[in-house]
Amino acid sequence: MNLIRKIRIYHAILAVLTALAYLSGEWGSIHLYLGYGVAAVILFRLLWALSGHRQLGLMKFYPDFEGLNFSNAFTHPAISRTFLLGIAVSVIFTTLIGIAMDGGEAVGLAGLDPVTPAYADDHGSDDHENEFLEDIHEFFANLALIFVACHVGYLLLFKTPLARFMLFLDTPRRTRRD
Repeated sequence: MNLIRKIRIYHAILAVLTALAYLSGEWGSIHLYLGYGVAAVILFRLLWALSGHRQLGLMKFYPDFEGLNFSNAFTHPAISRTFLLGIAVSVIFTTLIGIAMDGGEAVGLAGLDPVTPAYADDHGSDDHENEFLEDIHEFFANLALIFVACHVGYLLLFKTPLARFMLFLDTPRRTRRD
């Protein structure tokens, strides 16, 4: 299997886990385990970036606006990379805040202390910090959703062949094996 197909599978796993984690926000431990699944996929991707493949480098997420002008404003790579960076930052912050709220308890990391109880939902004064973290967690999750919608819309409008390939709707042209 060539590298681009592996990237497509990674992308699908991350997208499905993230969507399920977002949709399961009120489902307690199911949400927690899906969030840890997202964290594992992110960690895998960061380690995968160390493999040396150009397509896996983290610079893919850095928008370079050089050469951007009116005539290529909708197809310049900086636009797509900006959406990717927004998705990456918001999903990573959402995940880190979720892990901080849980303290690793859901996956048996006894050495970590939760910042606040993740399940506390009464509105006493002791839960003020928990409510704040939950609000920030939800903010970044909703921000990720906005970036994902922009990313998907942009690809469907301006990079349709790539969008169809990443959605498993088309097979790619023959490429060299990596």
